Amino acid sequence: MNAKEACAVVLAIVFLVMFIAIVVPRGGPWPVLAPSLSAAGPALWKGRTYEAVLQGVIILAGVLSILLLLGRNRSGRMQP
Repeated sequence: MNAKEACAVVLAIVFLVMFIAIVVPRGGPWPVLAPSLSAAGPALWKGRTYEAVLQGVIILAGVLSILLLLGRNRSGRMQP
């Protein structure tokens, strides 16, 4: 195993650990508190922050891939 392969394995493990830390839900507070009345806005976003971040990353990756596919030619003209 050369240095590039070792670096790739380490980076893959770090990425996997970060991904699992974001996706896996954490335990709730103890003891369980009674629900409080609040506005609809904060209630909708509480607990969905990580989902929104992951969806944003997926959308950004899709937009970047489309922009790369629609890039210009070396002559400066747009592709047909």
